[in-house]
Amino acid sequence: MTLLIIVLIVTGLAVLAVAYVAGQHVYLRRQFQKKAQADQRLFQRIRHNLNERLSVQEAEQRFKLEPHTEVLRFIQGNTDFPLTQNDRLRILNNGEALFPALFEEIDKAQHHVHILFYTVQDDHISNQLFEKLEQKVQEGVEIRLLVDGVGSHTLIGGERFKALQKQGIQCGVFAPPRLRFLPYMHFRNHRKIVVIDGKVAFTGGLNVGDEYLHRDPNTGFWRDVHVLIEGESVLLMQRIFATDWYYTTGEMLEENDQYFPTFTRQETHQRDQQTILAQVVPSGLDMTRPIAKDSYLIAIHKAKKRIWLGTPYFVPDQEIIEALNAARKRGVEVKLIVPKRTDNPFAHYASFHFHKQLLPAGVEIYLYHKGFYHAKMALVDDHIANIGSVNLDRRSFHFDFEAGLFIYDRHVCRQVETIFKQDLQDCRQLKAEQLFQQPWWIRTATQLSLLMAPWL
Repeated sequence: MTLLIIVLIVTGLAVLAVAYVAGQHVYLRRQFQKKAQADQRLFQRIRHNLNERLSVQEAEQRFKLEPHTEVLRFIQGNTDFPLTQNDRLRILNNGEALFPALFEEIDKAQHHVHILFYTVQDDHISNQLFEKLEQKVQEGVEIRLLVDGVGSHTLIGGERFKALQKQGIQCGVFAPPRLRFLPYMHFRNHRKIVVIDGKVAFTGGLNVGDEYLHRDPNTGFWRDVHVLIEGESVLLMQRIFATDWYYTTGEMLEENDQYFPTFTRQETHQRDQQTILAQVVPSGLDMTRPIAKDSYLIAIHKAKKRIWLGTPYFVPDQEIIEALNAARKRGVEVKLIVPKRTDNPFAHYASFHFHKQLLPAGVEIYLYHKGFYHAKMALVDDHIANIGSVNLDRRSFHFDFEAGLFIYDRHVCRQVETIFKQDLQDCRQLKAEQLFQQPWWIRTATQLSLLMAPWL
């Protein structure tokens, strides 16, 4: 009798937990529909000005993009985010490159620093960041810090977060769980964006924490990629931050030259020799379709020579699998880098199922052995590179808010090619016999993990 009562209580609590999470999901879906409507109304002048500055037709002629014009046309047609030119870009490998560059730019800030990360910890490197932000506040610089309610739960639940607000730092928490002990996986803000004075932006795969500087013994060496951007793309990164900030806090930034500086036609002409053509690509439930997935799909379908992909989590849907296999049938070289060591065992074991669908077609899969591979990169032919926060999994494609940068520039593509080749030196190629001769317990773990695939 006692056992029956315990079972009923545990079952009842489990049902309540599931009902709570489901209710939160319904609530958030409705809220994000309202966010989508608001996003369309905000900051129209920025998009209009950039559209007026460079049309798709002009870009095709100036940048000789004929092999891949369908990719940029699709992105622009489905996001209403225009092409940007005059962008200067620096690739930052790992935390030891990102944090010094980020701190240097914060030191130079005159008007504002806007920070959005999925995860901000309360540890050594995070406190270095906080100290710089507190110093800039004292100098009269506006500081806005936006973090995800689940990804940054250790920070927002502690005293340090309260201390930041007391120092004058404006803080926002994106979609915090109403009951902190029952977090939910979906609908997270997985973006990593920093904008400084509307002139410099950072985006990529890194969050803020000591683990991103290889200080976590569980993950060891943390391999990741970020970018520093100057130029017109910064305006669109600012727009993403501003719409997320407005949804979270209700504060709407003014569409003025302090937050959204303008580039004159003379500046455009003077910097033609350094011009990089790019597209900022936001995705999430405030978009009309899964843009992150669809932009990858169309790039894969249009590839002529190669598709090189790097991702920490590989749990795609069948459309991505079929597109990659079809690319191999066309003679396109397909390489995929994934980690050997993982921080998500469900995604890790589930990925074996998808590897088995790719290896027979000739897709080359490489396991990164040096540490934990967390970079999110793509290289398509010699014309398109992508760096951002998007994982090749269903959460990034369908549930999370993400941001990426498509770059149409041969010079940048050569840099990304070099980075891929360097990473491949720290990989071992996965052979079909290894995969199809796995022990029973790994095969069982794979099948069980597949039950979670729609949420991974």
